[in-house]
Amino acid sequence: MRTATAVGLLWAYLSLGLSAGIVHTVDKVALPAALAFTPQKILVGLNATMFVRLLKDTGLGDYIDGTQPARKLTLLVPNNRAMEDAFGYDLGDEDDSLAKSPRDRQREWALYHVADGQSGVAELRRSPLLRTKLAADWTAGNPQVVKALVDRAQVSFNGADNILPEPLVVGNTTIYLLSSPMPTPPSLISALIQDLDLSLFVAAMGASHVVDEIQREHGITVLAPVTGSFTSLGLVWAYLSLPGDSDARADLSRLVKSHILNRPVYSDEVPLHTDSSAKTLMVQTLNGNNVGLYRTAHGMFAVPDQQSGAVPGALTLALAQARMQGGKYRSLLSVADANTLKISETDILLRTGVAHVLGQGLILPANVEITSSKLLRGMRAHIFADLLERFNLTYVLEDPRIPAAAAAAAATSIVENAITARSSRSREIPDGDDEGSDGNGIVGYSLLVPSDKSWRENAAYRELVRRDHDELTVGDDENPWRNSTTGDIVHYLDMLVRLHVMPIIDTSASRPTHGVPESKLMLADRKTYPTLLGNVKLRVYEFANDRFSIQLDNLPFYQSPGGTPFVSFATVVRSGYARSGAVFELDTALRLPPDDESGGPGGWKRFAWNSLVWITGIGMGSGLLGVSGYWVRQWWTRSDYQSL
Repeated sequence: MRTATAVGLLWAYLSLGLSAGIVHTVDKVALPAALAFTPQKILVGLNATMFVRLLKDTGLGDYIDGTQPARKLTLLVPNNRAMEDAFGYDLGDEDDSLAKSPRDRQREWALYHVADGQSGVAELRRSPLLRTKLAADWTAGNPQVVKALVDRAQVSFNGADNILPEPLVVGNTTIYLLSSPMPTPPSLISALIQDLDLSLFVAAMGASHVVDEIQREHGITVLAPVTGSFTSLGLVWAYLSLPGDSDARADLSRLVKSHILNRPVYSDEVPLHTDSSAKTLMVQTLNGNNVGLYRTAHGMFAVPDQQSGAVPGALTLALAQARMQGGKYRSLLSVADANTLKISETDILLRTGVAHVLGQGLILPANVEITSSKLLRGMRAHIFADLLERFNLTYVLEDPRIPAAAAAAAATSIVENAITARSSRSREIPDGDDEGSDGNGIVGYSLLVPSDKSWRENAAYRELVRRDHDELTVGDDENPWRNSTTGDIVHYLDMLVRLHVMPIIDTSASRPTHGVPESKLMLADRKTYPTLLGNVKLRVYEFANDRFSIQLDNLPFYQSPGGTPFVSFATVVRSGYARSGAVFELDTALRLPPDDESGGPGGWKRFAWNSLVWITGIGMGSGLLGVSGYWVRQWWTRSDYQSL
């Protein structure tokens, strides 16, 4: 500290005792050798007397009285006006209003303004986090942190500006004078709710009934996903957010806990990756899985352990076909370098620790098993699930490489095939894909699922429901399936369901023993996919960014000119990805190919009617042609006659 500044503050301190007398100005001041500056004297000279009194009243006077000169400290001192804003009292008031606040709260507030070590502006620019003397049970003994922001020469602490041109240094103590109060860090919910982009994570903590448990934890780090990371999960989030579903709530609680580390980790504690070092700090979560943290020149990153999965936000899981540079797919449910989650904002201070914001993506722990059945529940596709069970196709909801499940599914399918009245079919449905094993390269199944509303609009399904309940459907007397046999209806719906199931085939020798490669899960533009309906294939078109439509392959929207228009086209609304397949929600159900519609309303009656229409048309056309020919001949013959 410059001598002139020291003398000025000393004079400010000494002048407090002058009540009367004469003041003379001199050119040079002689300082007594026994005169010693202390932080307390400097604070009085700065008119920060209320802060001095607060430290003394709370038993912290030794931080400023100079009794421990070797101790290095940084004091963040609010001026008297800031203290009035914080505690609402005036220094000259005889009534000591500080006593109205709890004594321990005053002490916490004071300790939070005393930091270990000396930090000048240059040091704050390199390391902006200050460890204070405030350490308690709620931080598991770890010191609370103050976050500094250096903008050129201007310094602020937790948003409170330093009003001195430069910090004052007294021995081993550095002093900053603040223009506004600096409250202690807020609770977890109070801190996160200030950012609307984290509101869905806060809602997830509440919906999973773990918010109280997390707030009771002492010394934690929160990796908070943004709202877009949840909504991009599509049907996965639809399942996790199901109200009143105990399985969904349990899975959501595990997912939330996998983002809570069991100790506070600030950004300056995370190792920096360099050419000579690639160390990663591994920390366990409240869910039991581990998360690695490291820094590079591009920021801070989180990497789940190999038992968990990172769901990168760049995939946009709702309707995803995202790729990395070079045209490769990013990993979906496995861990790789591409799964590293970038932290967009670091060091949000909490009363019980610290929070970091995951800019994209979230962590899917290994103990959250997302299955196709759960995705159907999230979509509320109850009718499609019931039809799968009715036609013994539930094996498509499981991993086909699990021997026991595959064997049971195959046995059940064989029994059902023997019972079903297939004799009424005009074309047999091959059973090669029904075995549910990977002997033919099948590693999973993707489902194209129309909504329950679409199924209720299907005349065949309505008629089947009417017969199951043995009741008449009001306003449905003209249902074209009313005169069809139950076997025809069941056969038609069975084929229709099979049309909406796409086996995932991977014949490569390096295919995984469990799970499905992400490149097999996602839809691709102008690519064809097999179905369980024999040789019928579907073709996918990407008509907008990550927006897909599906139609029958090698079949135009309309038949030949003059024929009956035929349309079998659907758009993907939402999607979700499980470990053994994907579920795509369609805006409407696909139609069976024309040659499969022989199982449609009326069966042989429809064939007879079509034949009668063709014969009648040909007969009437032939008769009209004959009459026209006769009339032309008569006219031509008469044209050669002459009048007599």
